[in-house]
Amino acid sequence: MRIACQSWLLTIAALWPLVFASCSGNSDASSFIPKASRDLAKSFETSKEAIEEMQVRARTVAERLHTDALASEMEDLQHQLEKYVRTLAALPNAETLPWNRWIHDTWKTIPELSEQYILCAEHLLEGEAALFVARTTDIREMPNRVRLVAHRMLWSLDPNEALARGNKLLFRERPRASDTMRPLYVEELLITSNHPFAIDMMLDVAADDAMESRARTMAIHALGDSGSMEAPAILESVFDTESVNLLVRKEALLTILKLDPPRAQTMLDTRMPQRSVEPGLWEFMQSLRKQENLDSPSGN
Repeated sequence: MRIACQSWLLTIAALWPLVFASCSGNSDASSFIPKASRDLAKSFETSKEAIEEMQVRARTVAERLHTDALASEMEDLQHQLEKYVRTLAALPNAETLPWNRWIHDTWKTIPELSEQYILCAEHLLEGEAALFVARTTDIREMPNRVRLVAHRMLWSLDPNEALARGNKLLFRERPRASDTMRPLYVEELLITSNHPFAIDMMLDVAADDAMESRARTMAIHALGDSGSMEAPAILESVFDTESVNLLVRKEALLTILKLDPPRAQTMLDTRMPQRSVEPGLWEFMQSLRKQENLDSPSGN
């Protein structure tokens, strides 16, 4: 890696005397780049020296995290990794660093380091440069943590493209074994977004009976705070058609009760199961009937 960077390093070396505060156009530089990283960046005589040293230190720590670190060491090593990589982000003209190449050089072997690189890219890059990183990093084989940042960048930069790529990931892409990407996508990207497209995607996740169970329940629960006018009807259909997952049915009914109480009360009056057939659902719905001051159902 050092040899490949030599010509670029020599080019940027002349820029070292520039003021550190100008290294990023983002206003929250002090929160993303801690003082320890900024001070460390200033301690080197040249940018070339800083880049080479920080990459060696970051790789060493990341390899420990990825291979043989003890549980008691993990937190400290993670802090060290962030410090060293964000020292790179504190350099003058840090946005010109080859973040995308570094991401792709490390994601297969040291995903912890790749994640830190893309976080810096997210913080530093704008416009087409940021879109390029997000697009080239959105591949099925990419580690979940890295790919999630890429999609977060897309939601910020181009919601239309984020919607298209998110739909592909969630509904058309074959999941990897023991894959946690879908619940993570719902939890970290859709639930935290206030964009209408994100609400639409959560409705689709909730209605998809092939979707990972935790992703569905989280999406259904989050819809309770969305104010969506479409959600109650869709969730009523989910309640009626779901035949396996009791948690999904419970969450659907609770969310309907929050968004459209009259609809939920009608469901409690007309959808009560036989106690001997579905005792868990019966107990749940009976508790909601008491909560809503509804008469006890007859014949159950």
